[in-house]
Amino acid sequence: MRGSCLFAILTLGCGSGPIVIDARGDAGGGVDAGTEDGGAMDAATPDGGALDGGPPGTDGGCTASPPLPAWEPVDTGGPAGEDVAACLARVGGMTDDRLPVAQRYDLTTFGGPGDAQPVACPGAADADGTWYYAANRQRFSCGQRVRLVDEARTSCVIVEVADVGPNACVEEAGGLPIWDVSPLAAQELFGVSSAGWSEHRGVFGAPVGSANALGPCALGAPRDYLRGFVGGPCDAPGDCTYADAVCLTEFAGGACSLPCDTSCPDREGANAYTACVDMGATGRRCLARCDFTLFATGCRDGQVCERRPHPTGATADRWVCVPDPC
Repeated sequence: MRGSCLFAILTLGCGSGPIVIDARGDAGGGVDAGTEDGGAMDAATPDGGALDGGPPGTDGGCTASPPLPAWEPVDTGGPAGEDVAACLARVGGMTDDRLPVAQRYDLTTFGGPGDAQPVACPGAADADGTWYYAANRQRFSCGQRVRLVDEARTSCVIVEVADVGPNACVEEAGGLPIWDVSPLAAQELFGVSSAGWSEHRGVFGAPVGSANALGPCALGAPRDYLRGFVGGPCDAPGDCTYADAVCLTEFAGGACSLPCDTSCPDREGANAYTACVDMGATGRRCLARCDFTLFATGCRDGQVCERRPHPTGATADRWVCVPDPC
């Protein structure tokens, strides 16, 4: 996979070795390539917890949604004060497949001119710095495309998962999950060609459909996010630009949706991944998944990010945008 990986992990935070726990078995297909979290409620809350919805409670008879669960790094079992090099020597290629629900990561880089490295994903080009690749195969399938944005959501880039890593020791040391990416992606987001885990360059990262082109992306104006597609605002089905659309009026400002059995489509642009959810009396409907690369709370105003079971019960729960009860 990566010839000079140990040095790169210590300096730039490169991905790790052979242990691969792929928590995203249906990714990359373009139709409900569902982001799975292994059933664990493990999320990092952005902005030091300021966006976690507050404590559960009531407000005029309204029960507030509970805060998103916090992501904590896996405990590798090392002694207090152990440095990354010693941890790596002890655990080998250990990685962590859990996803942060609030999609908050730190950014590191690997590969590039003079440091080209083979990658774990079959058929993928080397990590040579000439294309927009990324590690994180332990969390997403090979070939999955992901939107990364800086914390201010002003810079945007699409990368493709091509390798495994970073090592659990690096994420434990940094306290956050990590996107390990091509120098091109770091240049687009932060104007730098290399980044290490100790620099804590914060990003949000969410999966996107395979039709999204690799490289810089333009989000446009927030008022236009999701517009015309699943999760976008609507007054009537005609506001949704696809066949068989329905407009869910129980959502503030309406929400474009679609009847579904088990899966839902995805679309390029400033759209969220979608999921098929049982809405009770309304039936099974496509909803937008929570997407913190677009929204500070993961959802449009008047909606909240909540965990809902997949209708079949045969795959992991989905975190989707539902009407805010308050």
